[in-house]
Amino acid sequence: MEDTRAWTLAEQATDDGLSLTRIKQFERGFDFRGYPERLNLIWAYQDDHGTGTASAEEMAAMERFEDRVCERIQAAGHSVLAIVFTEPDHREYVFHTRDVNAFIGVLNAMPQEATPYPIEIDHESDPKGEFYRSFADAIGLH
Repeated sequence: MEDTRAWTLAEQATDDGLSLTRIKQFERGFDFRGYPERLNLIWAYQDDHGTGTASAEEMAAMERFEDRVCERIQAAGHSVLAIVFTEPDHREYVFHTRDVNAFIGVLNAMPQEATPYPIEIDHESDPKGEFYRSFADAIGLH
């Protein structure tokens, strides 16, 4: 089943460049306890061109990666993409999941591109969705 929730976009200019935050608009009362584990997937830009930002090719690869992951986790029903940060030097995808091993299994089974995805994964328990709520509250979503 496709996730049809809308997104809110917030942007902030910093000394390092433009930061964009895309936050999923969860329904009021969304129960994060059903998705108690938070996985932050961090894609550090390769910056082969010396500008400190992602190239057009890398931006396209990040979009393909997000589409591929979301398609598979939505089909499995165990995880949801909650926030995407696009920073001057990296992009971070914040997922909530009920099954970390199943999520990692999705990543490992996903076809790679010619160059492996340059991601790191951080894991935290967050059954109250405090990380999400801190950003949603800051932009007036809740």
